Amino acid sequence: MPLDSASAVPAPAAPDDFRALRDREFPYIARSPYLNAASMGPLPERARRAIDAYTLRRADIHALRGDDFEPTLARCRRLAATLVGADADEIALLPNTSFGLNLAAHCLPMERGSRIVVSDREFPANVYPWMALERAAGITVTIVPTDSQGHPDESRLMEEIARGDVRMLAVSAVQFTDGWRADLETLGRACRRHDAWFVVDGIQAVGQLPVDVRAAGIDLMAIGAQKWLCSPFGTGFTYVRRELIERMEPAVVGWTSQTASADLEQVLEYGMEWLPGARRFEVSTQPFQDYAGMAESLQLVVEADPARIQAHVAALIDPLAEWLHGRGIPITSDLRPERRSGIFSFRPFDVRGTFTALNRARVGCVVREGAIRLAPHLYNQPEDMARLMDVLDGCLPR
Repeated sequence: MPLDSASAVPAPAAPDDFRALRDREFPYIARSPYLNAASMGPLPERARRAIDAYTLRRADIHALRGDDFEPTLARCRRLAATLVGADADEIALLPNTSFGLNLAAHCLPMERGSRIVVSDREFPANVYPWMALERAAGITVTIVPTDSQGHPDESRLMEEIARGDVRMLAVSAVQFTDGWRADLETLGRACRRHDAWFVVDGIQAVGQLPVDVRAAGIDLMAIGAQKWLCSPFGTGFTYVRRELIERMEPAVVGWTSQTASADLEQVLEYGMEWLPGARRFEVSTQPFQDYAGMAESLQLVVEADPARIQAHVAALIDPLAEWLHGRGIPITSDLRPERRSGIFSFRPFDVRGTFTALNRARVGCVVREGAIRLAPHLYNQPEDMARLMDVLDGCLPR
């Protein structure tokens, strides 16, 4: 018999403003539960309208305005900086997380023979740039085994840093498999103490959790915006600590990153003088229409407030976690307050069969590393979780 979620699972009411936001900005989400922000987020209506309007102006090219170009990018940088606790001149608009991590790999000063430390079970985007550097530049990459739960072993990571020959620690702020959240401030202090760069893959954190790059002592954080920031594909940003910018020579050079190109009427007075700030890492013509959309999406997340988003998502997950626990279903996510995030994973006895049932019922989720992964966001409501549990009740053993 299907679960009567209204009586069996006392889901808290969502704040009225989140419900109104869903109705206004995400009208298609109500059709069926979409619980997969960790893969990609839907575009809010304000972003879709901004992209459509820009594209229409591009088609009617006489309608393009001066603020369609650099002012659009400058707005993105300001909003991105707000979301991570930085200043706008520390933000480079880059297309994805991998581009930002490669910026760290090729531009942060590292001597031959240095070591880079990463955890096992990291998302590949935070592994392959370092493996390539090992092959090309004589850098040693140490992959530290996880703990017994499959999470990064922060004690062992800090032991490696304390040996004194580690030049970089690269971690994910939130693990993609089960949402385990790193203690960035503790890791950052260890890196400062032992003169190691601290590089963070922030794609699974920014937009669903409060992030403060200064408090964590982060040197570089790379973020693709297509997931929790609900932005177009191919948009993102990278934070670079201001004190490092002058020490990092861009490995990929764009003509717009030079001060000599500032006056478009006279660009032939060549001179290798980088623009001030992290803009020097941006490479020439940007997808302006997509960044117009990203600016609107970032504005929405800033208005919603990541701290409130975090609380909203936790309130959606908690009744499900309690219900699964009562059914004896293993939960692979760590739900301690300091470790949890908006990603929630569980491992039913028949993962593939359960996923098939959810997929058939049009519940948006994925399988990652042998568990079903859910990632509700600001647009989800208690009725989405009730529908999910109704489907699970029909396919999980009692």
